[in-house]
Amino acid sequence: MPTMRERILNFLTGKRRNGSGETLSAAARAVVDDSRGWTSLASPARPHERDWAEVQGLYEDSLAAYRKNPIAWRIIATTTNYVVGDRLQLSSSRRELNRFLRLFWEHPKNRMHLRLAAMSDELARAGDLFVLLFRNPVDGMSYIRFVTKDRIARIETAPNDWESELAYYERTESGGERRWLAADHPHAHLEDAVMLHYAVNRPIGALLGESDLTSMLPWLARYSRMLEDRVRLHWAVRAFLWIVTVPANKIAEKQAQYRQPPEAGSIIIKDESERWEVAAPELHGSDASHDLRAVRQMVDAGSGYPPHWRGEPADANLATATAMQAPTERALARRQQYFIFMLQDILWTAYQRAVQSGKARPISSASYAELFTVSAPDVSRSDNESLARAAKDITQAFATLYGLLEGRSGQMDRLLLRLALRFAGEPQSEETIAAILQETASK
Repeated sequence: MPTMRERILNFLTGKRRNGSGETLSAAARAVVDDSRGWTSLASPARPHERDWAEVQGLYEDSLAAYRKNPIAWRIIATTTNYVVGDRLQLSSSRRELNRFLRLFWEHPKNRMHLRLAAMSDELARAGDLFVLLFRNPVDGMSYIRFVTKDRIARIETAPNDWESELAYYERTESGGERRWLAADHPHAHLEDAVMLHYAVNRPIGALLGESDLTSMLPWLARYSRMLEDRVRLHWAVRAFLWIVTVPANKIAEKQAQYRQPPEAGSIIIKDESERWEVAAPELHGSDASHDLRAVRQMVDAGSGYPPHWRGEPADANLATATAMQAPTERALARRQQYFIFMLQDILWTAYQRAVQSGKARPISSASYAELFTVSAPDVSRSDNESLARAAKDITQAFATLYGLLEGRSGQMDRLLLRLALRFAGEPQSEETIAAILQETASK
């Protein structure tokens, strides 16, 4: 048997012993068979891709942390609150496309306004979102459904381009695989359903993304264990002992007298030869608070959210809290942009499948920015105030400059309008600016 010193050293270094006494590293991978169930999800495999067992473990750990750990739940919920907010709606200036969007968005089998929060949660929690679009052959409408990440066995890509995903293989309850074609597959228009894949936190060279909780899972587990230990100690502090000191010739007598501990509120009469002391455990709570705070800081570093977002003001004041929010808001704005792209891609794919079935008119290919108009909540409310102040200052500066010039200049009007709109955060194309100047000149 190892000594106490060896057991403590093995625990700190993450080593365990197997049944034969051999020391094993906690980081060592389990030896598994070579069946297809444990191969890489990518086809062919790449060095940056995790194998199926690791993907399954991380997904289950993230889901368990989300369900059981309040900090993990709050991190995912905060991301969704900023990404989706109270209202996120898409429309289009193209009449045919806008009509299809309304029907798709409000269809009883879709109800997209009720799905957005769950979609954002899954994307942040799993790092991937696998979307199924089932096409109704009667009217060309698509119905949206989802497949969880742990059911994806592997992904088939183009031989000469690993970023071009062609098919996805889902594990079924019977142990087999079901093949779903990607929307970009050459034969996708012949299928009743296609699958779309979206990923966040994805390293270059990998097909799958990473959960927002991946780097925090070890520290969330450590914090839970430490906090649970402190709770047990606080429970144990209620258990105490009375140590009664008496002369040697009275030990037997007092043992018989106090065989049953006195009840609370009892009155005991004693002489000066009998002394009572209480023995209770010492918690050293001030020492533990520093360790718990250090672990919480690791969790905060992984989430990117400042401590006061989860209710811990610490030493923050208004100035430091405002400065801490800037990087977080930028990351949330980037996530919101990707989420909007994902919705645009889903809607455009659904419309294209309706066109392929002859139930909608084709629309000339254009960028999503030209096809869709997005109404999304502001990630940072302070940005609007800053942009408005900047637009006001640049406009006043140009008004002062105009006072130094003789007459008006069309070039100066165009430059003023372009800069004012840019500083206001709503830059417009040259065609729109020319149209505005032409309309004002004709009045």
